[in-house]
Amino acid sequence: MRSLAILLLALWDPAGAAPADTTAPGPITAYTRYLAALDNEDLDAISRGVDYFKAHITRLPVAEIDSACVGFMLFLDATISHHNDMIWEDLDFMEKLHDQGADADPDMAAYRNSLDRNGLSLYTFGRLYYVDQQSDYLYHRFAPYVSRAVRDYLMLRRDELAVGFADDATLLISLTDLGARIVRWEKYLAEHPQSVVVDFASYYYRTYLNTLLTGLKNTPVFDGNGIIRPLFVTAYDDFSKRYSDTDSGDLIRQFYAILIISDFRWSPGIRAFYVDHGIRNMHTAQLPLR
Repeated sequence: MRSLAILLLALWDPAGAAPADTTAPGPITAYTRYLAALDNEDLDAISRGVDYFKAHITRLPVAEIDSACVGFMLFLDATISHHNDMIWEDLDFMEKLHDQGADADPDMAAYRNSLDRNGLSLYTFGRLYYVDQQSDYLYHRFAPYVSRAVRDYLMLRRDELAVGFADDATLLISLTDLGARIVRWEKYLAEHPQSVVVDFASYYYRTYLNTLLTGLKNTPVFDGNGIIRPLFVTAYDDFSKRYSDTDSGDLIRQFYAILIISDFRWSPGIRAFYVDHGIRNMHTAQLPLR
């Protein structure tokens, strides 16, 4: 997810919502500069970014509010990434997180309180702790002000964050639930093709679709002998029937037909399908944990 945020930060250009006069920046440019000036080593910078949004942005036209929301999302992700880098490099701090008695430590209690009041929590990835946003944080703070397209996006992500996605290259959700996520994002993209968060939505759609078609490193489609694992056979058959009226359903139906021809084994036809449809092997991909 960090790589996604870096890419979108490079693409995000709020200048369209601001006047050309750089001596009198428009409100979105001013908000961008405000966020950039915040010290993201201080977790309370997150709350200050929200407070500024509510004080100066919420009465603007909805397109500008949407742009400001995206700017804050990128700021939040960058702040989370920075803090994860900090705690992963601090071996003593990581030891404290694993120490059950550390909760009584005043500094540790203060840190956890700081996380909580800024919409963050500690989660685990294997034995590694990491910081991430609470599932409903963005939805509760921005949904009342943004367009329906952005509100729908925040709602979808709220529900996904509450459940999680992968841990140690293993799916945390069933293939049925994975299929439902694919279709939800396909429908979102069809309904909101011009949304300011369309690149985010496309990322999740492709991530989930690629995962269904290739599996993850520890949840692979094919076993070590190149034979498809039975749970994926069932998932493809069910998905192609349940979602036959969707583009994703048609794609899975095509894949399933190739599997039948290949006697449910890895084959050149399967490789060609991956290449023709731009399917990425998720065994080596950087995955969103939630």
